[in-house]
Amino acid sequence: MKVVAASHITGQGVSDAALKQGLSTYVSSPPRRIDRLSLLALLGAAPLKPVLQIDSAVYLAATYPARPNMFALLDAVCVHNRLPKPFEFVNSVSNAAGFHVAQQLGINGPNLFIGAGTQVWRDLLELASCDLESAQVQQALLLLVDEDHDEGFSVQSLVVESGGDALVSDSFERLTRGIEVLRFELGGDTRSAALHPIS
Repeated sequence: MKVVAASHITGQGVSDAALKQGLSTYVSSPPRRIDRLSLLALLGAAPLKPVLQIDSAVYLAATYPARPNMFALLDAVCVHNRLPKPFEFVNSVSNAAGFHVAQQLGINGPNLFIGAGTQVWRDLLELASCDLESAQVQQALLLLVDEDHDEGFSVQSLVVESGGDALVSDSFERLTRGIEVLRFELGGDTRSAALHPIS
């Protein structure tokens, strides 16, 4: 497997509105109702759209699930005895983020969400390798979304294809050694929410 493209987007104190504004650089009409995990995943994948094939697979990992959505659903159903709205129910699962990435970028390969463990890049590479080696897909988009209230967010993205040596690493930096990584920082001010390249 070989890495053909990569991006790394970071930010701190960034509102959902600022994320949507940053996303508008790459996506003409981002979804109106979308959770933060989906926004971050889409923001990380969007700069790589020019190199993605229509049948690319999406393997998304996050250090957290879409907890606010699940809490809102449980509160509505268990505390207030209301039936869930379709949007609440669908977005209560973290795989909705992968769906939004695929839909907005026009790709229709396999799509899977996993929780990020201690060897997340190894896990993502293993999943991609299975589909690439069996010729299920020719290309895979791997995403890792991490967000901490104090430290901000980080979205690391790789596009991998068949060929080259086996990729075995738990480090984004090692996996991207020798290739150009699109690096951006998103500021928290909604008036200047553009992605700023980092050298």
